[in-house]
Amino acid sequence: MIGGQPVVVAKKEEVVAASGNKFTLKDLIGIGDGPNKLTRRPSGSAKSDRASTKGSEGGYGDSTSTASLLKKYGICDKAAIGKGATAIVRLAHKWDRREEKLYAVKEFRKRRKNETEKDYVKKLTSEFCISSTLHHINVVETVDLVQDESQHWCEVMEYCPGGDLYAAIKRGGMSSGEVECTFKQILQGVQYLHSMGVAHRDIKPENLLLDGRGHVKITDFGVSDVFRMCWEKKTHMSKGLCGSEPYIAPELFDHKEYDARLVDVWASAIVFYCMQFQELPWRVAKPADSSFAAYTGAYSSKDGSPPPLNNLVPRECRNVIRHMLDPDPKTRWGVDEALKDKWLMGVTVCEEGKESGHKHTSAGMDVVRVQA
Repeated sequence: MIGGQPVVVAKKEEVVAASGNKFTLKDLIGIGDGPNKLTRRPSGSAKSDRASTKGSEGGYGDSTSTASLLKKYGICDKAAIGKGATAIVRLAHKWDRREEKLYAVKEFRKRRKNETEKDYVKKLTSEFCISSTLHHINVVETVDLVQDESQHWCEVMEYCPGGDLYAAIKRGGMSSGEVECTFKQILQGVQYLHSMGVAHRDIKPENLLLDGRGHVKITDFGVSDVFRMCWEKKTHMSKGLCGSEPYIAPELFDHKEYDARLVDVWASAIVFYCMQFQELPWRVAKPADSSFAAYTGAYSSKDGSPPPLNNLVPRECRNVIRHMLDPDPKTRWGVDEALKDKWLMGVTVCEEGKESGHKHTSAGMDVVRVQA
């Protein structure tokens, strides 16, 4: 079952950050028009202090490049290829020795009247401080943070011509090989993030981009959290309700603190279910949701795959999805355990120059929808 409203952490979609600052998240334009339709969902957030302050001491803007966007990355199209509440994304064209290079340029909103320049820059750079340190085939490459000729702050990213996974799911026609390859790549990307001490906390089809060559890339680190610094061995618990409601793990509704890594695992399993059925198993992971209540009841009463997981194919995939969707985070599998599952280890992932035995529906398609 699909449906329900996006996460509301305060009244009228007003989201309160840990710092006490308030900002508004408006709904993105949805494609679906009914209770069982898959619709795009904006993310609510209550960021932890660790995520919102990372790298901001001393004014990160002092060390950020303010060179001309036009000079460094070329001309931006006037038409947006993606829109969000806090930014719009445009395609930039840079000609270098007769070769055209393309970049996705996220232009952030202007500073509000009641907002100091320091606070404004801190908000913009907090996401950049995390994403720019990440380099993996399954994570979107963040190139730069610059100001354009109108002094608007812009984040320059790798351009993914395949669009996002949400659009691919809505189009339909994903083969089993494509679904399995995509799922394993998502987990490999999540595993890398966790190895770097970062939890995404908003894994969903809209935040998974396709490069048109069979690669899936995680994007949008606006509510990500640093649960372990590079010099630390201890893992810190995360705080705050964030993400998009149907993908949120149940412990976020019940506990003040939680292991954000297990939140990513839960959401990744929901995405797998969505790829198979073009819908989600429940509206929200709360006892008040009848579908989720039935799932938790069946989960605790039997060893097999409880409905609706018993409809997943192949049958061999049900074991890992069941453990990833364990309602109890204490016994839920982590991403390392999931990737060691016998079925997943046998899934073939697309690699450059190697035959994978399956094709991706987005490959070669000039889809230019990018999540802002």
